[in-house]
Amino acid sequence: MEPVTMTAAGIAMLAFGEFVKAGAGEIAKKTVGSIAPLRELIKKRFAGNKKAEEAIEKIEKEQSPEALNKLSVYLEDEMDDVQFAQSLQQLANQITNVQNTADRQYINQGRDQINIDNITGNPRIGGS
Repeated sequence: MEPVTMTAAGIAMLAFGEFVKAGAGEIAKKTVGSIAPLRELIKKRFAGNKKAEEAIEKIEKEQSPEALNKLSVYLEDEMDDVQFAQSLQQLANQITNVQNTADRQYINQGRDQINIDNITGNPRIGGS
């Protein structure tokens, strides 16, 4: 399967979207395994860029979709650096491959669970 090229907005959503989607929940505040390197690469790139750092902070603390949009614009500008863009794309593809694999496994479990839950018959064992 050939790697997919993602836009800056797609990469920003992949790296920080869980904060906006999940709100202030604990899951959103935890750095999920495979997403952590992508998020850290972006944070490292914007270290010292006050506007981008503020956007990241608003995403993480206030779950701001507007800040995520701003970060996407800043990221788009930074992706003019070919080496940085390739690193982002590589990490994003690794994450989406892991997520697609997990989704496929979940779908199969879900189908199997539905089959187990829909078994019909007499609930009494040894019936009377």
